[in-house]
Amino acid sequence: MSRRAGFVVLLASILLISACDSSINRMRVSRLGPFPEARMPEVKPVALSTYVEVDESGALSSDSMTRLNRLLQQQGRLHHQTLMLRPITAQGEAIAPRLAARLMRGGVPTDQIKLLPRADQHQGLTGDLGILSSALVVQVPDCRIAQTDTWMVKPYASVGPLGCANRANLARMVADPEDLLHGKPLAGGDGRAAANSVDRYYEDDVRKLLDIDFNGDD
Repeated sequence: MSRRAGFVVLLASILLISACDSSINRMRVSRLGPFPEARMPEVKPVALSTYVEVDESGALSSDSMTRLNRLLQQQGRLHHQTLMLRPITAQGEAIAPRLAARLMRGGVPTDQIKLLPRADQHQGLTGDLGILSSALVVQVPDCRIAQTDTWMVKPYASVGPLGCANRANLARMVADPEDLLHGKPLAGGDGRAAANSVDRYYEDDVRKLLDIDFNGDD
């Protein structure tokens, strides 16, 4: 057999083996499918609202604090939120500026918090003060096991799309949701701020994310 003929036979063998691999792969995939679609993290504008009530001492009630903190935590970092405060009663009208001041000290920029006029009593609103938060929020995909009744028998087919947990963890660690939409140049580092945060950690003086307490106000 000539060298040229041997090369043709070798090439044909390689193509035949490749085609055989593809056929076997399609056959095995057909037994396992259909596969669930691999969802990617999404960034969407989200607006959430709640109401708070003022207790006899002029501070927010315990239930109101729980609702407010849950709302703010769902919307991400405070400096990325736009907040609107709408008083419903005279008590809400009195506490709205104090709450706005505390939120600004907590990280909400001054131009992203708005005090609205007192609501009309005929609008059927509840509570003393209504709060609306608007922000870009990362929608993290659900990475739970796709088929909980068969995953111990068919783990690869039942676990769901590969890489979902990794993508979800990265999405949860993003400080600014806009980073998932487009890139941006890095700003200059602040070594003093980083060092101070480490010192507070070791000195057990970590700053709380949000601590609204009107007891010390004048």
